[in-house]
Amino acid sequence: MSKFKLEFQLKQHTPIIHFQSEQSGATLRATELKPKLDRFLLEQVEGIPFKENANGHKSLDYKVKIEAKTEISDIEGINPKNNKQTPNPLFFGNMGDGDKKRFSMASTIKIEFFSFDAKIREAIEKNFESFLANTNFGTRQSKGFGGFYLEKPFNKSLIKHKVYSFSSSKKKWQEDIKFFYAFLRAGINTANFGGIYAKAVIFAYAKSKNITWDQKAIKNFYLDKNKNIENEKLMRDLFGLSSSQSWMSYNATVDKEHNEQDQKKTIDRFKSPITFKFIDNKIYFWADKSVEKMLNKEFIIKFDGKNKLNLKTPTSFTFDEFFEFAFSLDLSKHIDSEYHDNEQYAKLVKIFKEIKESK
Repeated sequence: MSKFKLEFQLKQHTPIIHFQSEQSGATLRATELKPKLDRFLLEQVEGIPFKENANGHKSLDYKVKIEAKTEISDIEGINPKNNKQTPNPLFFGNMGDGDKKRFSMASTIKIEFFSFDAKIREAIEKNFESFLANTNFGTRQSKGFGGFYLEKPFNKSLIKHKVYSFSSSKKKWQEDIKFFYAFLRAGINTANFGGIYAKAVIFAYAKSKNITWDQKAIKNFYLDKNKNIENEKLMRDLFGLSSSQSWMSYNATVDKEHNEQDQKKTIDRFKSPITFKFIDNKIYFWADKSVEKMLNKEFIIKFDGKNKLNLKTPTSFTFDEFFEFAFSLDLSKHIDSEYHDNEQYAKLVKIFKEIKESK
């Protein structure tokens, strides 16, 4: 092998989601990998040489070649509007018309880097494993899709944030992530999760801070006509901005619009700070610091088109503190005793026990 090249053999742990394609190489793409790796190395490696264009965009001088043998599975029909097939737990992009997407899994994948710059080659060689540990690819990557790693045991110490984990399986990892994430952010409804009802952990956290969370604030204002609720805050959108929600019980739609005079600062999208990674029958998850961008922001809340309620996100919030609260929660008190014999309750107890042991 040329002294200017580096090669890595990768193992794909979860499917990557692609627009429908018949290409045999519809897998991890250099056009996605290189910009992400550039940013990672620029953040991690002091003094790494880079190029900068007229717009101030920085990039590194190397080329990437990816060779993979893929197995492509068409997922058209998994999320249809009008049939009885079970929807995919974490992917909803095929609900409407337009281009469908597919899952793609590679049985073998090799990545080759080429650079004349020794410092760049050294930076890649030392940091590529860490980059893969911290990064997923493709659509729905924060929910665990597009997970790759070197062909070796996973090293969670490479992740830049505090990491938690619990066990799962190849058949259940998507369902388990959806179930666990719903419990943190929105709560568990009997209709969606087999006979158990539980308030969201973020509701309990807000209550512990004497905050009225957004769901109750919206209901009080528009439905109960109670205008005197104190310390109302938009809490669920700290997990990722949901600009439009369907409130099925009320046959209504709730829309949110960032109330910002400076159009350049308007928040239209906000990706969840929480990343999940499924590797070798274990779900790892952590939160980055991006939630800071959402603090003390005001949103106009529209309930079926009515827009007389403004809510702000809290002025301070960290996921580290939230997770500490969450995993010290007494589930036997948080969830009504009538559900304690339910298998989903037992599942939550098991997940929380494993998370505490993983800390």
